[in-house]
Amino acid sequence: MKKQESIVKPEFRGPEIPGARLVFIPFLPFPRLISEIKKLATLTRSIHSSQLFYLKKKAVLYGPIGAPASISSLEKIRLLGVKEIILLSYCGSLSEDLRIGQAFIPVSALSDEGTSRHYLARKNKFYYPDRESLLNLKSYLERNDLSYTVGSIVSTDAPYRETPSWMKKMQKKGIRAVDMEASAVFAFSDFYGIKTAGLFIVTDELFSGCWLNGLRSQPVHETTRKYFLPLIFDDSF
Repeated sequence: MKKQESIVKPEFRGPEIPGARLVFIPFLPFPRLISEIKKLATLTRSIHSSQLFYLKKKAVLYGPIGAPASISSLEKIRLLGVKEIILLSYCGSLSEDLRIGQAFIPVSALSDEGTSRHYLARKNKFYYPDRESLLNLKSYLERNDLSYTVGSIVSTDAPYRETPSWMKKMQKKGIRAVDMEASAVFAFSDFYGIKTAGLFIVTDELFSGCWLNGLRSQPVHETTRKYFLPLIFDDSF
């Protein structure tokens, strides 16, 4: 199917993204970490309810949450020459062997949100990270002795409608985690030829049928600093 141009087009002006690389963080539950990014930023721009920080060799987009808002911001930022996106985010666990504080890399993302199909319509609703970016991310973590788990994730628009029947349906499909943006970011990136991979930290567990929320727990804070900060500030990545 031939790609049609949109009637409505994004508009945004600013310096090109350093190195054409963007780190996208939809949400960060630790304000001090945002302060650390701000201190090292050479320039800051506002986009909707999000902020774009320019670093030496990459830029960081902080916010917004959810597929529609995220892609709306990314549509504007792609005008600044983005060629690769690294998604750093948080997820809930639908698998007993995926616990709070663990690092998780999605190798596929099921769309249970409404944005992805407008970029790439797929019958099975699965979207994928870029193979090269995925391998580079894994290699970086392994070189730095940072362990991780891989699997499939589902992205939803309705985090407060993760019902027992919904969870069982996802588990039957082999889905191990849930977030709100991954499938849309993968679809958007594939559509525009942008390389993309994602790294998630598990903040809560749902697999037992009861909700265990560890969003601001010490394990999540420690993993965030250990995994996310090097990927943000290390110029060799």
